[in-house]
Amino acid sequence: MANILLSGQFLLIAVTNFCLFLVVSTWSFLPVVIVDLGGNKLDVGIVMGSIGVTSLGALPLIAPFIDRYGRKIFIVGGVLLIGLTNGGFLLFERYSPLMILVRLVQGVAFAACFNGCATAVVDLVPPAKRAQGIGLFGVSGSLAVSIGPYLGEMVLSHWGYKAYFVLLIAFGFSGFLASLFMREPDRKESGKAIHGFFLTAFHDGFISMMAMAVIFGSGFAAMNTFLPLYATELGLQAGIFFVCYGCSLIFVRLVLGQVADRVNRDKLIFGCLLGFGLLLVATSQISSMVQTALLGAVFGVVQGLSYPSMMARMVDRSGEHNRAIVVALFTGSFGVGINLSVLAWGLIADTSGLGFMFLAGGIFMLAAAAFSALYFALGRDNSLEKAPVLESKRSGSFQ
Repeated sequence: MANILLSGQFLLIAVTNFCLFLVVSTWSFLPVVIVDLGGNKLDVGIVMGSIGVTSLGALPLIAPFIDRYGRKIFIVGGVLLIGLTNGGFLLFERYSPLMILVRLVQGVAFAACFNGCATAVVDLVPPAKRAQGIGLFGVSGSLAVSIGPYLGEMVLSHWGYKAYFVLLIAFGFSGFLASLFMREPDRKESGKAIHGFFLTAFHDGFISMMAMAVIFGSGFAAMNTFLPLYATELGLQAGIFFVCYGCSLIFVRLVLGQVADRVNRDKLIFGCLLGFGLLLVATSQISSMVQTALLGAVFGVVQGLSYPSMMARMVDRSGEHNRAIVVALFTGSFGVGINLSVLAWGLIADTSGLGFMFLAGGIFMLAAAAFSALYFALGRDNSLEKAPVLESKRSGSFQ
């Protein structure tokens, strides 16, 4: 495994993903620019949220093409486009609704690059180490999230919004240069037809795992979006939560990532679901900085184990003919869980308070855990037993 992780191809994919998320995370200061150029809070919400329309909506079209035409062209084109499109904002001296068009294009570019990278990693990593490899690949994005906003804020405050967008272009172009040196994996022609995006979901039995990804996405949205507001209400510093979360997440993926490959994936995912539910319930009762730090650390453990385990479980049942579609089914489901639940959590928080929202979220996830336990106990999901035996040697690894 160490040979693969330190190989040039894995590192090139990770560097490309790192640059991609440098752009994405640095967008957190785009609302500041929008307001400075004359936009209001509603404009901010529309512009920032519009990227989700195409980043999710484009998946049914892009994923089959990634399977048919290969990963590299979508990685290279996606990261280049996501960088260059930031230059589109330089055309505006004042806020304009046309900024939404730039964000829509960026959504397509993100979907192409991220799903291309994730699929390329799955091609490269041995099946027996799949969850560990996916988790270690995710470290590149986590590091970018911890660096990008800091650099973006510094450039924006010292040199203004034009320099800020130049920085974003530079991030994207750096990823483009790294991706150019990637090699397309050799893949066997399986002879199997590539089903459409939605047909694959229903035909090959991925619905239950997609539903699980939606549930985890909703829990992630509750913690990531509303914890800062809740901490502010309580007079606590949210920053310590995210520091502990980031450190815990990276530690889990670097040191404990192999756990997800050594234990039964279903049991691990179920344990993470229980943990997530208890985490949300506990968040509704926080009252000190120590508790805030502890919750951040636990959040990192749950997220660090659950996300790669769920993706690996789905990809275990894919073939070389539909791997990108299956990866996109997972990432899309997780994204749907985030985007749809934010509206629901916001409504609950607005009407009943953030404390009640976290309590309700915890009860929802615990109920989901109880339902899933009953579902598996009744033998309703035998996908693991039906899954084909994983290959011991990869013909589709990078050369």
